[in-house]
Amino acid sequence: MADGEGVNTQGDDESEEGKPCAEFRMELVDSLPGGRAVIGVEQEGQFMWLASKGHVSEQARDEFVEQIGRIVRERWWVQNWPR
Repeated sequence: MADGEGVNTQGDDESEEGKPCAEFRMELVDSLPGGRAVIGVEQEGQFMWLASKGHVSEQARDEFVEQIGRIVRERWWVQNWPR
């Protein structure tokens, strides 16, 4: 995975109940304000986690995204965004 590349993890477009499934996106960045390790931001109507390369390794990011992906695929987590 390239440095700073975002990662999307999604289930199908909609769950069996007709609710949208969750989406998870995390991007590694050089630094964050106030020396923070992670921060959640909204960009163009999508929520994303930014993680500082100085605090979060690519391996940690990749493993975290994989675990969240499993939770999403197995439908343990869904988002309920208004349409």
